[in-house]
Formats: sequence, structure tokens, C-alpha cells
Amino acid sequence: MGLLFVSCEKNENDNPEEDSGTETELLGVWNYISYIDTDGEEPATDCEKNQIIDFQESGVFRFTYYDDGTGTCEETQDATGEWAYISDGVIELDYGNNDVYEVTYSISDNTLTLTIDEGEGEYQEMYQK
Repeated sequence: MGLLFVSCEKNENDNPEEDSGTETELLGVWNYISYIDTDGEEPATDCEKNQIIDFQESGVFRFTYYDDGTGTCEETQDATGEWAYISDGVIELDYGNNDVYEVTYSISDNTLTLTIDEGEGEYQEMYQK
């Protein structure tokens, strides 16, 4: 004689939250590759390729900017801010000093696209892992 047990309970691991993978994919260091606005795409210069954004699990993000406008590649900013996951494809970036932006993002083939509107028109920054 055999026993058969049947359960109608849903296993929470069978259907993980839809957005949890994307949020996890966002974590880590991303290298800047291009800027896109209404004038088109502007690939990063060799100097700008040093720029990174690093999303940390603690809710902190680090960003560095480089510029070669003076003829020499120089780091112009290395700072941290806070980030928060708002919903699928939306994060909040807080740079401090009331510089807080709701940013949409997408990740495809190890490429992160941030769509930002600082009040003067929308633009995109693209990064690669």
C-alpha cells in the first residue's frame, strides 16, 4: 500500500518577485560608454571611459567623472550618494544637496541604460559591466 500526499500551497520560490532579478543585476560597477540626447549619441572618449557608477547593496552609489577638456584626462568628481529601488525599472538617485532624481533604467546584454530628466530635457547615459 502506498501513500500519496498532495499540497495545494504555493511554493514562494517557484515564482520569485518579478523585479528582484533586475534589482540584483543593477548592483556592481558599471563603466560609462555613451551619452544620448535629442542631438544623438555621443560615445565616451578614451578619458570618459574611466567614469563609473557603482551601485552597492547598502543603498549607496559611488560615481566618478573624468574630463579631458583641458587636454589632460582628469578626474573631476569622485563622490557618493544614496539610491533606492522604487519599482521595476525605476530607481531614485540622491546626490545630496537636494539633488534627487527618479531615474528609469533598463539592463540588456550587460548594458545599463539610465534615462534621466533634470528638468531641462531627458537624456540617457549608458554603462557596461
